[in-house]
Amino acid sequence: MAETAIGNRRAAGALAGARARRGGKMWQLMIVGLVLVGAIGYLVYNGLATNVYYQTVSELRASGGSGTTQVRLAGNVVPGSIAREEGSSGVRFLVADAGGSLPVAYKGVVPDIFGDEIEVVVEGKYTAGGGFVADTMLAKCPSKFDTQAAAR
Repeated sequence: MAETAIGNRRAAGALAGARARRGGKMWQLMIVGLVLVGAIGYLVYNGLATNVYYQTVSELRASGGSGTTQVRLAGNVVPGSIAREEGSSGVRFLVADAGGSLPVAYKGVVPDIFGDEIEVVVEGKYTAGGGFVADTMLAKCPSKFDTQAAAR
């Protein structure tokens, strides 16, 4: 009888240990799940916060813009408006759409395909004087599919 009482105690102790381990694993899984949900939530929030819509010249002029917030501006470079600054990497040009044109000043690396009638997207600030000071400039590469469609 002594052995059966001891055996029952060992079995009860083993069962309690298994329950404790199972409960500990449950907590670990819950913590890992919360960390994953938090990381995904952070990435979604960060992705939405940095998503910047670009505006056309007419949209920017209509909104009035504020000189404190970064804005992306899209338009075509007006032919004959490009003026490079001597001794620096600066360039000034006009960007236009159907609603009008806007002077842009940019200092930095100019894309190789930058030129007259090239579509550009510049990121910077709209000044109170009605100009645009760009920090970043991207030029859209003309697509071979556009020229094929125009040739037909």
